[in-house]
Amino acid sequence: MCKAVAFFLSALLFACSTANKKPLNVQVPNDVWWRSASTSKSASSSEKNLATVRQNMQKVVPFQFTVGLADSSDINAYADLQGNQRYIIFTTGFINQFGGDPDVLASVMGHELAHHQLGHTQPDYAKNRDAAIDAASQALGMVASYFIPFSGLIVGNAAKGAGLTWSRNDERAADFQGMRWAEQAGYSACGSYRFAAKMNSLGEGAAITFLSTHPGNGERMENASNYVQANRAAPCGSDPNLVQSNTSNN
Repeated sequence: MCKAVAFFLSALLFACSTANKKPLNVQVPNDVWWRSASTSKSASSSEKNLATVRQNMQKVVPFQFTVGLADSSDINAYADLQGNQRYIIFTTGFINQFGGDPDVLASVMGHELAHHQLGHTQPDYAKNRDAAIDAASQALGMVASYFIPFSGLIVGNAAKGAGLTWSRNDERAADFQGMRWAEQAGYSACGSYRFAAKMNSLGEGAAITFLSTHPGNGERMENASNYVQANRAAPCGSDPNLVQSNTSNN
C-alpha cells in the first residue's frame, strides 16, 4: 500500500546535528493507507496519531506536502525538497519514540514544514549561506595573520563558529513557526518542549551549542515554555494539565 522512493537526502535535520551519510529507503504512504491508519481499529495508536496530525496540519499549512517514513532506528525528522514536491520524513525510530504524543508529532512536523515555508530547503540556500561563512572566515583570518603571526587559524575558526549562528537562527525561526502551526491545528506547543526534554534525557542534540547548527535542547525547552507562557500565562512543565494533548481523541 506504500510506494518506495529512494532519496539522496541533504536535509535540514531537526533531531540530529549531523546529516545522514547514506540514502534512506523512504516509504510514501498513499491515500488508502492514510485513511486506514486514521479509521481502522487494527491501526496502531502511533499510526492513528500520525495520520490525524497530518490531516489537521494540512488544514493550517498554506501549501501541499507529503509525509514519508524512513526505515531507520535513528530518532530523526527532516524536510526535503524533490523538484516541486515538499517532503517531511519521519524515521521509524522517531515514531517509535514519539508516536504516542500528538503534540510532539505536530510541533516537529510544523518545524520541518517551516523549513520549506522559510525557503531553507531551496537548492541554493545552504550553498549561499556556507559560501558567505567561508568568505568571512578566510577574510578575518588573513587580517589577523597580518597583525598577529599564526593567529589566522584561530580567528578564522572562531568566525566560522560565529557564522553557524545563521543556521541556528534558521532553526529558531522554524521552531516558532512550527509551534504556531501546531497550535492553529489544535495541538499544544508544549510538544516542542517535551520533544527537546526527551532528546536531552537521551543525550541527543547539541552538546556544545556554539559549535552546532542547532540550538541546544535547554534553549529549545526555554523557548517553547516562553512561547506557551505568552499565550497561556503558564510555562510548559509547571502544570501537568497544560502539557497534555488536547487532541489525542481526534
